[in-house]
Amino acid sequence: MNRRLVALLLLSACVQRSSDKPLTSSKPIEPWDEEPSAVTTPLAARPPEVSRAELRYRPALPTVQCSGDLRVCVHSEGTSPEASAVLAASVDVLLGLRALRLPAVRSDVSDTGSPELDVYLDLNAEGAQAFSDPGNEAGAASDGGTTFVVTPALSSDCRSRHALATAIGSALLLSQDAATDQDVLAMLGGHLANLVAPCSDVLFDAVDAAQRAPERTFVGTLNEPAPAAFLFPQFLEDRFGTNEPGKLTTALVAISSQRSSKGPLNDEPDMFDALRVTQRRNGSSLADTLLEFAVARAFLGSRSDDQHMQDVSFLGAMGRVRFEWSVDHATLPRRLAPLRPIEPLGATYILLTLDQVAPDAEFTFAAEWEQPALFRWAIVKLREDGSELGRSEVTPVLGEFEIQRTVRDLSGARSVLIVGLHEGETRRDEPFDPGQFRERPRSYSVTLYP
Repeated sequence: MNRRLVALLLLSACVQRSSDKPLTSSKPIEPWDEEPSAVTTPLAARPPEVSRAELRYRPALPTVQCSGDLRVCVHSEGTSPEASAVLAASVDVLLGLRALRLPAVRSDVSDTGSPELDVYLDLNAEGAQAFSDPGNEAGAASDGGTTFVVTPALSSDCRSRHALATAIGSALLLSQDAATDQDVLAMLGGHLANLVAPCSDVLFDAVDAAQRAPERTFVGTLNEPAPAAFLFPQFLEDRFGTNEPGKLTTALVAISSQRSSKGPLNDEPDMFDALRVTQRRNGSSLADTLLEFAVARAFLGSRSDDQHMQDVSFLGAMGRVRFEWSVDHATLPRRLAPLRPIEPLGATYILLTLDQVAPDAEFTFAAEWEQPALFRWAIVKLREDGSELGRSEVTPVLGEFEIQRTVRDLSGARSVLIVGLHEGETRRDEPFDPGQFRERPRSYSVTLYP
């Protein structure tokens, strides 16, 4: 069956889980193939795309050690315990990906047969990384390129095995789309690695770093991957998946695939384009989804209420997002500003506690931010146990950089969480693109009136 058709069938099967989000509703993600021009038509005023680096040719290594059943081959300078360890770890990762029924990694035809995965052991490599073969099947209707992995020797802890799993997951994604942006590749490959080769050291460190600085972009800054970027595809699968881990992740890449070429590749359309158009077709938007993710980040770790993301309470204190301010209703009015400006796709959090509030109390939220950024906001009422009671979203009119909303009916709420999102765009005809230079960080001020 055609690979793109398979991906579309997978994507059309991804529906909202009825038990995850009782307070809001969303429609299932559906394929966007009926309107391809919505993604592929270039925008007149777009800044230049930042291309991926030149594709790498395979290292010339004389010794090949293979696992026949799984068709995994490790290439090295000679037979060694390091090569055997890499082979065993690669087999484990591939077994995990197969158990999830994800697409196979496409490698080349070599003297040893037709391996599903080629791994090259380079003792001088800085870290495990996946590459596409340059120019393979150029001019095909969709990318049919082959991929391989280069890795250093494994260390005794789980970090290097997780890095190898990330590279193999990335190779799987490059098999679907040879032009996948480096930041997106690290984000999605990291999520696949968490499924098949979890490493608590990597997970806790990354989540702690990301949640301490939520104002940073969660995607990464032009080939500098962000910590815990894997939380976004995990959120998408929790929110829109069908209990098939990894399926939505690989489908979003497959339906935005690129042709191979011998030079740098532009990831256009990209995974965000695919998500943008599918959500628009279902009466939502990418910005709505990003804001929902920003809200979900407030419910990680010990603040988890088991509604926003699944299986995240074990993160404990390291999962708690940093609040810019925590103020009580009795101290209003207050004018507040963040410690640092908010990067594109970064978020900001303000907690308003309601320790001594009359039943008919209310407050007014007023925000203004630096031009030309687009911010949107969510006002989330919380119960005494920290779970979500209800929310309202505040979306400014296009071209306005301030907004005001009065919140009434605080009965049953013990606090209110205000979540702000820098959408990463300045114009609707120039949407966020991971392969373009980003809009600068922008600051804001919020005033709360009793």
